[in-house]
Amino acid sequence: MQTAPPVLLSRQLSRPVRSSDGVKVGRVVDLTVLYDIEHPIVHRLAVGRARRILYLLPWSLVRTHDDEHVVLGVDRMGLSAYASPRDPTLEDRELLLARDVLDTQIVDLAGRRLSRVSDVIMVAGSERRLEVAAVDVGAGSLLRRMGLRRLGDRLDPVVVDWAELHLTSPRGHVIQLATAAAALHRLNTSDLAHLLARLSPDKAVDVIRTTQPAHAAAALHASHPELRHRLLHILGPHELQRLIDAAPPTLARRLAELRASPVPARRQLRTSGWRIRRPPEAPPPVDLSDRR
Repeated sequence: MQTAPPVLLSRQLSRPVRSSDGVKVGRVVDLTVLYDIEHPIVHRLAVGRARRILYLLPWSLVRTHDDEHVVLGVDRMGLSAYASPRDPTLEDRELLLARDVLDTQIVDLAGRRLSRVSDVIMVAGSERRLEVAAVDVGAGSLLRRMGLRRLGDRLDPVVVDWAELHLTSPRGHVIQLATAAAALHRLNTSDLAHLLARLSPDKAVDVIRTTQPAHAAAALHASHPELRHRLLHILGPHELQRLIDAAPPTLARRLAELRASPVPARRQLRTSGWRIRRPPEAPPPVDLSDRR
């Protein structure tokens, strides 16, 4: 039995969109999902021009979507009910796949690596539904998007399951912190420590704040000493005390000691070209006191 080919986000974008009465109303600018399950379903279609969203329509209004165009189940006059402001109004856990996922960095929680999304992979279900299955972080998808299809087709996709990634885009990161189904809430101590190491310090502290104190303290204990030190100094006194109270006695004393010590200075690495290109030293000052 043949399975349906995957649906790539990059191939959906820029397709012309027509209303039920045949009027071209724009192009596909984005697709949205509600981040509430491990593999979310496409929730809304964003239609616009030149990346500006003009309409946000429920996916249920899509009657046809293929390689050529998208046809809606509403006429041109009925679109006014779905008009969007310049900054689209999204639901609490709604993500724009092109804006918040495509070309952004993600942490592959299974492979413990930081990667950039080249494409979003979806699968077609019943009643024209699209389910987000994974992302491709390989160079092949990126090359195809650049018009180098032959070269891109030579490279195998590098697939990361949607249920095994953490988004680092501003909205994606915040939504995952608030979603119980997000993978970060199922990480063991070692995997959580690796996630903290791959996020910016501010985002890493966000993760600590939304994790059970005992689990967060154990992950900090498993982290690199310098990273642990820096994260502890970003936390407020009450937040640190919350970790100390939940940690075993030995770890609690260690956390308190680290919080009291200064943050180590970062070592600045200098390349071999630094000595050649560094600015010339200023000449020594001339003593004018003996001159007449």
